[in-house]
Amino acid sequence: MNYRKIEIKDDSTNKELELLLVKIAKWHNLTPKLWKSNYRVSSLDIEKTVQRIKSTKSEELFLMIAEDEYDQIQGFIWSYKQEKPQDSVMILSLYVTEGYRGKGIATNLKVLLEKWCGDEGIKTIHTTVHYNNHNMIGLNQKLGYRPGMVNMTKNL
Repeated sequence: MNYRKIEIKDDSTNKELELLLVKIAKWHNLTPKLWKSNYRVSSLDIEKTVQRIKSTKSEELFLMIAEDEYDQIQGFIWSYKQEKPQDSVMILSLYVTEGYRGKGIATNLKVLLEKWCGDEGIKTIHTTVHYNNHNMIGLNQKLGYRPGMVNMTKNL
């Protein structure tokens, strides 16, 4: 597996980059479908996610992909530096394709994020995980993440 940090330039009109960002945005937006079978994603949702990635200042963005031996993306991690609390990063999305899960890719992506954070003077990494995502909860605990808030919702 090859890991590559994606750099977004302000003047970027690279077609290959656009296709990559759309793929990442689709995976990011479709992840809730793993827990909510009726979850729907629109093309506008995907477009907004691409714009959100592109509008993040490059020095505040960490977007790393994992590519197989055929240069096909099989996973990614997307995070950014937060304004408050300072010296912290929020992981917005981490995804590995189904056929590549359990092979250490998510671990490697998180370790690469930690290295970048160390280089950037970041002291805290925040993330959210769906309560049914036992694999990610286990990985986070293995890597030293501690549980925090529990967000609960009741639909009326």
